[in-house]
Amino acid sequence: MAEVKKARAKGTRTGAKGAKQAAPAEAANVMAEMTLDLKPAVLSVVASNDQPVEVAQPAPIPQARGDVLRQVVSETVAVTARGALEVNEKILGALQAQSDAAIEIWRTALSAPRLSDVIRAQASGTRQAYEAASAQWTDIATTTAQWFNKSLEPLQSALHRR
Repeated sequence: MAEVKKARAKGTRTGAKGAKQAAPAEAANVMAEMTLDLKPAVLSVVASNDQPVEVAQPAPIPQARGDVLRQVVSETVAVTARGALEVNEKILGALQAQSDAAIEIWRTALSAPRLSDVIRAQASGTRQAYEAASAQWTDIATTTAQWFNKSLEPLQSALHRR
């Protein structure tokens, strides 16, 4: 018994690799079909004296909304970038201050002549380091909250203008 195999076209493979390769082409075709012609439409109107009169329609509103959306998104990106840099700077400063404080505690402890001085230096240094770290991380949390609020302001103002 001889079996006959059906011939398949090269591009009809249904595997994951074939789907990944076909997806961008299909998406481009769909996007090409979906593009809108936003040029003003011209209508011909026949007047009572049988002469056609051309009336131009105004451009549709979506173009203006798109420009506003682009502007709002660019403002949001700029504010978000500034906020991220500010928070990043504060985090790096806090980490540097904490590592300097830890080194100072160890220096003090190693240079103390007696065990009681070592314990006192460790306790005092640890308390000071904790207080400084607590203040720094509170500041970072406040700055982060302000960053998120400022990042949302352009979007909120655009929604309220609408």
